[in-house]
Amino acid sequence: MSMFGDAVTAIRQVILMQSRIDQLDQRMTRMASDMEGLTDALANMRDRVSRLEGIIEGAAMASGRVAPPRIDG
Repeated sequence: MSMFGDAVTAIRQVILMQSRIDQLDQRMTRMASDMEGLTDALANMRDRVSRLEGIIEGAAMASGRVAPPRIDG
């Protein structure tokens, strides 16, 4: 009977591990989606900062001042 009990325990552990792996897979999928959203947001912010830098440089050139140094990154 002990062998049967060990087999049932092992099957339970396998099922529990499979359930945890499925949950982990779902979390990884959500995290990948979140990363895509962050990447898009970062690209949009970079574009906005670039436009603002252009406006500032244009205004500085129009007023005869030297353009401020750019922050490259």
